Amino acid sequence: MNIRIRPATLEDVAFLADVVMTAAVAQGRFPADADIDEYRAGYEEWTRETVLGAIPDCDLSVIEYEHRPAGRLRVVRAPAGITLAGLQLLPAFQNQRIGTTLIGELKAEAEQKRQPLFISVEKDNPRAQRLYERMGCTVVGEDEQEYHLAYYPAAENREARTENQEPRTENREPQNHRPNSRQEKVLSAEC
Repeated sequence: MNIRIRPATLEDVAFLADVVMTAAVAQGRFPADADIDEYRAGYEEWTRETVLGAIPDCDLSVIEYEHRPAGRLRVVRAPAGITLAGLQLLPAFQNQRIGTTLIGELKAEAEQKRQPLFISVEKDNPRAQRLYERMGCTVVGEDEQEYHLAYYPAAENREARTENQEPRTENREPQNHRPNSRQEKVLSAEC
């Protein structure tokens, strides 16, 4: 399996928006009444700002599989932990263990750095939640739309847990550029 992660550039903005929108539509998670052109414009602007460094500690990347663009990965690395802030794959690249492999790599990074890995998942996405739980993440909190999960790699990090601990709010994308109220993590269990 040849998976490559490369930093996103301004030339990738349209592709990254396409990935998010295509994955959301394929999962039936894009609201039927949404203005697609308005959403795309807003999402592309937010992506441009992200590529230009507007979000501290944020890495936005293009996922390539067998030398072809396959998806989008957004990870925030901060002193408090690593946050998987977005992982989307085009439908043609799902069910090939790409997402599972990338989550495994983030878990290995968390182990090496002895930091927690945080992930949030929409409550209406039980397949993704099962994937995260199968990979060792546990629910540590929730809000109206999402479950907040964490992977704690070392026993000494377990006492650092607090009830309802979740990633910093700046890890999340703007609400008005999302197909669902918290539609950053469009990751499905098809990964």
